[in-house]
Amino acid sequence: MATGKQTIRRVFPALACSAFFLLMAVLWCGGHLSGYQRIIKIWGVHPFPFPFVDTDTVLSAVRCLNRGIDVYVVNPCDALGRVYDYSPLWMGLTVFPMTTAWVLPIGLGVDIAFLFSLLLLPAGRSWRDTLLIASGVISGATLFAMERGNNDLVLFVLASCAATLVCRSAGLRLIGYSLALLAGLLKYYPMTLMLIATREKPARLFAVAAASAAVTVLFAVLTWHDLTRALALIPTGFYFGDMFGSVTVGGALTQLFGLPPGATKLIRAGMSLVAIGTGVMLALRPDSRRALAMLTERERSFLLVGGLLILSCFFTAQNIGYRAVHLILVLPALTVLYRMSGLLRFRAALPLALGLLWSVTWGHAVRILTGNQDFESGIRFDLADGAAWALREAMWWWLVTILVSCVVTLLMDSPAATRLLRRSDIG
Repeated sequence: MATGKQTIRRVFPALACSAFFLLMAVLWCGGHLSGYQRIIKIWGVHPFPFPFVDTDTVLSAVRCLNRGIDVYVVNPCDALGRVYDYSPLWMGLTVFPMTTAWVLPIGLGVDIAFLFSLLLLPAGRSWRDTLLIASGVISGATLFAMERGNNDLVLFVLASCAATLVCRSAGLRLIGYSLALLAGLLKYYPMTLMLIATREKPARLFAVAAASAAVTVLFAVLTWHDLTRALALIPTGFYFGDMFGSVTVGGALTQLFGLPPGATKLIRAGMSLVAIGTGVMLALRPDSRRALAMLTERERSFLLVGGLLILSCFFTAQNIGYRAVHLILVLPALTVLYRMSGLLRFRAALPLALGLLWSVTWGHAVRILTGNQDFESGIRFDLADGAAWALREAMWWWLVTILVSCVVTLLMDSPAATRLLRRSDIG
């Protein structure tokens, strides 16, 4: 049972982020736009003329679809003219008479739901741990996601609830698996969250997997026409901007040195194999299992969920900087491993995660110092900017390798894996 101090430490990161959110809301609503924009720019984010522009990515498509416009071809309802490239499941919102007046309340609702979900994070075991978690919660990645009202915050909420519920009774665990499946249907890459069901006995795991597969197949059949068009529209971004993912280094080197087009895929595959292979080898070492055994069930659950989200988005797509917000989920476990494991890789994981959560901020600071604020548009590429980019990429690959080891270790220690291995030994 949580003590009063534990409760305070649990709510502190959410309160810190809520206070920051309230400050920004007061500045915006009070007409102090210069102060509002100045803070956002200090955090390394380019403010849009109105908040929640990414919330309107979905809502604008709903408005146009209700007018009979094929939003997979053209979307004049969107402020940036972005065609719709998300899951067709979001278009279930067409049952509502959506107007532009809905953007602000829904965007606020997404942000507030995210703030409440922060209350589900495992409490820091000390005030030092709590402050480190809070520093990640108020990072540039968080402000970026909240200012845009991006739907990755919806995924964060669903993932947080799933990570919490799978530590409870059988009935609540099923709800958690349903939320994980919903997250996957909404944006594809979170489908890996269904691996949290490995905590079940093999028979129950099979039932959950079968039901999930049936729902996924039904979804694909019913939405196939729009689903394939949406997948074909997923954009690629500038390799030297604030985007991250396994393709970035290969794409950047190919672009810089004029390598053959196939070099991007080859470099990506090679680096991915090295990272995954190294992570698996680290997971097989006894010290990995001993280190993760120091975590509570809740810390392990959030580490697994956060690790799965980060790994799936990293290896499958290019990701704008706000998606690093999912690293918040692993911070409670990493603070424990940093202090108690005594292993170099876990000593490195926490500063790497915090550094990447703040990378949009320090990356922007480098561009200001070098007078190259147009770096993301590809106008110039100098040594300082290149060094900052290379550092960030090295940090991502290092952290991803560590997270692979954590996820593999947790899955190997899951009840389903343990029982299956025991049966194979008996056989």
